[in-house]
Amino acid sequence: MTRRSLLVLLLGLWSLIGCASANADEGGSVPDSLTLSGMVVFGEPMALPPDAVLTVTLEDVSRADAPAVTLAQQTQPAVSGSRIPFTLVYPGSAVTPGARYVARARVTAGDRLLFTTTESNPVDALNPSPIDLVVDSVDPPDVTPDVSLTDTYWKLVEVDGQPVEVTGQMREPYIVLDGQDGRFHGSGGVNRLLGGYSTDGDTVTFSQVASTMMAGLPEAMQQEQQIVGALERVRGFHIAGDWLTLVDGSSQPVLNAVALVLN
Repeated sequence: MTRRSLLVLLLGLWSLIGCASANADEGGSVPDSLTLSGMVVFGEPMALPPDAVLTVTLEDVSRADAPAVTLAQQTQPAVSGSRIPFTLVYPGSAVTPGARYVARARVTAGDRLLFTTTESNPVDALNPSPIDLVVDSVDPPDVTPDVSLTDTYWKLVEVDGQPVEVTGQMREPYIVLDGQDGRFHGSGGVNRLLGGYSTDGDTVTFSQVASTMMAGLPEAMQQEQQIVGALERVRGFHIAGDWLTLVDGSSQPVLNAVALVLN
């Protein structure tokens, strides 16, 4: 082979390599910047506190034995509403082909987590499409601690399923169970009530229920007799926060009461 033939052959090979390289670049090129956009959707819409913050992240979760690597993150004020738009911009060079990416969203207020995504939201980081991120409430509602059965002013609000009414010169019907001596006192609306009680777990019974002998309007006296009769049938109780339900032997409510704080 002459030197001229060898030179022509080398030039031809070089040209083929260059074309192949150019075609590879054209087929596998990645943009300098990629954008993932979408909406954060509240599964349970509610008013958010003024300091609520929305954080959306795109993470590489390919390695199960290592923490997720954040590819992009956006933080913005979280306004009340059912949908909040977001946009994540990240460099194409940061995307690893074949890696697994997911998007997450969370809403916080100070150090409290209010909402977060609870399902996996996979993302094709090289070809991102608009996505909805559903966030669910994780912050438990404020719960009123259960009030003690004893030494609490219980305002009677229902007797045998009927509202307790206070009219004219009637007193407010109530009961207080003394935690020291097993006695209770209260008012049926017209007369003072008193007697004994005993408890064991969630059972309670009232005994020797008595009242003073004042007279009142017929409606008031009838309601008071209902209250006295209901107390005599009580066999158990349930307390939820500041709400007391007194039940009979069949677990049917006979009296409902609410705890009041006396000044």
